[in-house]
Amino acid sequence: AEKELSIPDQLQQMRDWCKRQGISVALEYEELGASATDDRRPVFQQMIAESCIKPAPFDFIIVHSLSRFFRDSLEFGLYERQLNKHGIKVLSITQQTSDDPSGEMAKRIFSLFDEYQSKENAKHTLRAMKENARQGYFNGSVPPFGYRVVEVDLPGRRGNKKKLEIDLTEAMIVNKVFDLYVNGLKGKIFGMQQIAAHLNERGTTRRGKLWSKSSVGVLLADTVYIGKYYFNKKCGKTNEAKPQEEWVLVKVPPVTGRGTFTKAQQLRDARSSK
Repeated sequence: AEKELSIPDQLQQMRDWCKRQGISVALEYEELGASATDDRRPVFQQMIAESCIKPAPFDFIIVHSLSRFFRDSLEFGLYERQLNKHGIKVLSITQQTSDDPSGEMAKRIFSLFDEYQSKENAKHTLRAMKENARQGYFNGSVPPFGYRVVEVDLPGRRGNKKKLEIDLTEAMIVNKVFDLYVNGLKGKIFGMQQIAAHLNERGTTRRGKLWSKSSVGVLLADTVYIGKYYFNKKCGKTNEAKPQEEWVLVKVPPVTGRGTFTKAQQLRDARSSK
């Protein structure tokens, strides 16, 4: 995918297949870097919406393999049923099935295997990423505010690994937030809302975005600023919090002092409306 080979290859194979079958191609839908494990895919949703116009704009949705349409067997069936009501069939050029009951059963089996393979791949990928984190490397793409990603060239390894290092410009803003919250300004106590307003008024943005009460609160509570970055805190698919025993600690350079951070947590507890 990174070398932009997979999708062009699939498209070429499908074009050739359609030509051999005497099928004219009306539209091509491409969705780069999106997983078929869920339907949070804008181009996929566009395709479904355009398919359900009456009269039906085309006869088939053609995919390279059924896993390109969906990797969840239940969701696959629901969307396929919706398309069938509008007279549109989903065809795979590599997993062709008949229209009789045995063909329907074969399609369901293909879909179940795709779902199983996807879950196995996800399990092994997460296991490798957790080990990568245990060794002190960064798995993400967007670093926490106050840090930047640097590539580490390791002898004897293919490809570079990533680590977090302090971004001096952003780190100054982080320390300013902690200082305002803990010490206030000119004898005036600063809460999260006041800090956000103070920064916004002076044009100090958060990577181009305005500060808010919640973004200041998230920053003040993040242990990354005392050198403790945690990987695997949330489920990547549902964004739900995971049990703490599944978190993986990655030690990073601290931005602020432990004493300042502890004081900020005490103040947050004392000022909480709860």
